[in-house]
Amino acid sequence: MQYEVDKVIGRDRFPSVDDQSSLPYIMAFLYELMRFSSFVPVTIPHATTKDTNLMGYNIPKNTVVFVNQWSVNHDAMKWSNPEEFDPSRFLDDKGFLNKDMVSNVMIFSVGKRRCIGEELAKMQLFLFASILAHQCTFTANPTEDLNQQCDYGLSIKPKPFTVSISLRDGNMDLLNSTVQKMKSEE
Repeated sequence: MQYEVDKVIGRDRFPSVDDQSSLPYIMAFLYELMRFSSFVPVTIPHATTKDTNLMGYNIPKNTVVFVNQWSVNHDAMKWSNPEEFDPSRFLDDKGFLNKDMVSNVMIFSVGKRRCIGEELAKMQLFLFASILAHQCTFTANPTEDLNQQCDYGLSIKPKPFTVSISLRDGNMDLLNSTVQKMKSEE
């Protein structure tokens, strides 16, 4: 992620929303993070409005149903090596974001009841991740056993771990100059 953001953005400005299409690996990382974690494993409850038959199963009217997003995002028929974290699965052979693969990730539900905040959430995730990759270096605690174990409930959260974060350039000059520029434009 740092290589891509440095190559496209450089070190003299922050990434912006306009850079999203030029940073496919960062987007691939985010789609893989959403697919892999499926941090909200099931959708909010819905109810059938009429007797329904789905793939041979009879579902009576007024039945409460949930979509198991975690299962969709870990289905071995859809994803090769679904238990492996691999952002490159979302890139085509030219390094661009593969729109077909991206559309297979179910994290904001589907259909008419799909989350209306999906695009805003993706934009915020992009800005957060790209700016962090641009400005910080993350180092895992070498005394801890790294794993992908989680606590499961209404949401999925990782087991406690520690990480060291440091500024890549060792100073806040870019942030300070950006803040000053924003203040002067007000």
